Amino acid sequence: MCQEVIMIVDKITTDSYLTDSMEEMKKAKIRSYFDLISILREHPDWLDELRKLILTEELINLPKKFDEFVKQYQNFIENEFKPLKQTVQKQGEDIAVLKEDVAVLKEDVAVLKEDVAVLKQDVGVLKSDVGDLKGDSFERKVRERAPSYFGKIIRKCKLISHIELANILDDALDTGIIGDDERDDALLCDIVVTGALRSDKERKVLIVAEVSVVVDKQDVERAASRTKVIEKCMGLPGIPVVIGKEHTEGALKRADELQVIVI
Repeated sequence: MCQEVIMIVDKITTDSYLTDSMEEMKKAKIRSYFDLISILREHPDWLDELRKLILTEELINLPKKFDEFVKQYQNFIENEFKPLKQTVQKQGEDIAVLKEDVAVLKEDVAVLKEDVAVLKQDVGVLKSDVGDLKGDSFERKVRERAPSYFGKIIRKCKLISHIELANILDDALDTGIIGDDERDDALLCDIVVTGALRSDKERKVLIVAEVSVVVDKQDVERAASRTKVIEKCMGLPGIPVVIGKEHTEGALKRADELQVIVI
């Protein structure tokens, strides 16, 4: 290795820019690695020249480039990273506020759901009440205009009041013609009328009618079963009838099966 260093020293001394210090370097005796270290310590300027020969330009400029990199990094931290950090912190604060707002909104939605549930119940009750009101109004209309509704079936139509019907059913109950359940159910019928058949003026009959805005299958079955009970109590042949503004398909089919007249 000392021989290689001597060759480098020789090269230095042969360059065109030879100086007095280089002449001194040429006179120096270098017999070992330690001699070289000692001489370089005595002449730091020789070390720079030696470094230029041994190292590439890129390596020599590396400290300078590193310093530039450090400056750029510091500029980045000051001019870009810190503002970005502040922005992120601000966004974090905004997100925290947003979370609070969302939590409040969830509570409001929960309360709103409860209110809607109560409102639905109220609407359900209201619909039921309106339905009952419509049913009562329609039943009262049929009762007041009984001859108009039943005129095609009987003539000299006579309306049986609920008090009269109750008395008739009680008498039948006392004589064992019907039972308690039959009496209670028959008393719930909407309308009972008597009259003579249009097709046979000498034949007196009774009509038991169930009245509903929308007639369904159950209305038809009630009319049929209550007619059987009341005709036993009054001793007259009964005609079951259902009266409504609308009729379900099930009601029409069941009326045909039980021979119930649909009006």
